[in-house]
Amino acid sequence: MDERERLETSGDHRDSLDVEGRADFRSAPGESGERRLERIHHSRKDRLEGSAFPSVFDRTGQGFIRLMGLIPLVNRLPLDRLNPRTVSFVALVIVLAGSLTAFAFAGMSGMETPLAEEPVAEAKQVSEEPPEPAMFILQHEEKKWELDLLSIGYDGEDISTVDQKKLKKWLKKVKKKVDKPAQDARMERWGGSIQPSREGYEMDLKTIEEDWLPHLSDYINEPQDIPLIEDKPRVTEADLQRVNQRRIGRYTTYFDASNVNRTTNIRLSADAINNLVLNPGESFSFNQVVGQRTAERGYKPATVIVSGEYSEGIGGGICQTSSTLYNSVDAAGLQVTARYSHSKEVTYVPSGRDATVSWGGPDFRFVNSLEKPILLRTYVGDGFITVSVYTTPDAQASPRQVPPAPRYQAKEVEVDPDKPSDETPVNGSDQQGDQSGEDSGSGDDSDNGGQNGGDPTGNDGGGSGAAGGDPSGTGSP
Repeated sequence: MDERERLETSGDHRDSLDVEGRADFRSAPGESGERRLERIHHSRKDRLEGSAFPSVFDRTGQGFIRLMGLIPLVNRLPLDRLNPRTVSFVALVIVLAGSLTAFAFAGMSGMETPLAEEPVAEAKQVSEEPPEPAMFILQHEEKKWELDLLSIGYDGEDISTVDQKKLKKWLKKVKKKVDKPAQDARMERWGGSIQPSREGYEMDLKTIEEDWLPHLSDYINEPQDIPLIEDKPRVTEADLQRVNQRRIGRYTTYFDASNVNRTTNIRLSADAINNLVLNPGESFSFNQVVGQRTAERGYKPATVIVSGEYSEGIGGGICQTSSTLYNSVDAAGLQVTARYSHSKEVTYVPSGRDATVSWGGPDFRFVNSLEKPILLRTYVGDGFITVSVYTTPDAQASPRQVPPAPRYQAKEVEVDPDKPSDETPVNGSDQQGDQSGEDSGSGDDSDNGGQNGGDPTGNDGGGSGAAGGDPSGTGSP
């Protein structure tokens, strides 16, 4: 075995090469970096070629060293001192460490993924848009009323799921705010100023319920103008101007004109009623219209009254005014709502036909049950009082016959003017008006057999009351 073979076998040759190589890697004085890199490369190449067993580590390490030699600043390091195998080993360790680290982070991320997905899913639910509102919108002029159908059961698809009861309740509330009732023309007293009428309207609830609701889905989120019905006033200015043209009721009673105080009270109470106009549906209260009977208002204490008549003390005789008014209103076919008859029979009207009144006590009341206004006219003559009821020519009235008042002188009695009558009337008569007396006088001027004398036109001329009245036609209405 020659010396070379011995060295290769024993490894001394490899050591000598390493020493030689290290010497080759040393920088020569004045040698440039590129020249040095080329020298190192050739030196390592010669050494590897001269090695009998160039390993993968050697080649890999050599590659890393060449790579580092290309990096600025790094190539200034003493790369010739690096052992290729050591460099390969260090690189392998770094790669393994990086791989393990990456694997470890990937495992941790994989474990946390389910936890991270939950808030994401939750966020998706929160970010989902709410269902589009299904608004039923009604509008009139500058006002709007809105109802979200989803709030009353609508499922967004089937319109039959809407709670119809709640929907109709809402519509009625809207109607109350929309309706603008017509205003009737008004005139408190005949000959006074007239407050003009005004047309109105109301929400056409029937059209909405019958035509709209079955197809409600067609109106969702689309503002709809509210359908309206015109509301006409029942009383116009023309009605009030003609309210004196048709007489439908008249009644006359008689008294002793020489009884000055009682006559004064009758005249004052009659004046309070005269020329009063009542619109359809309005109520009349004798006590409210005539007012309290006091000395300051001109009423007199009556020391002598009609036998059986109720007296308040002062103001005695006004029950004859209220009784005459009652019989005229009853003859006109109007609705009587309150009347009291005295327990003792009075002689200026037939039995049971009186209407007793007292301040703070019994009252006589009726309502204008016609569709047109009425006018009350009173006239106090020499020993008689006449009350007439008028309306417009086109009014649908139903006059009826009532028994006439007696013509003879009523019996009178003396009373204490400072005390009311002992007996207060308590028994209310029928509240719908009396229907007695077929052959009695009628209040309707169209029945010639029921009225005698007076102005046949029923306007401002005189006339008697019921049959057997004043034949002289003394200027009563």
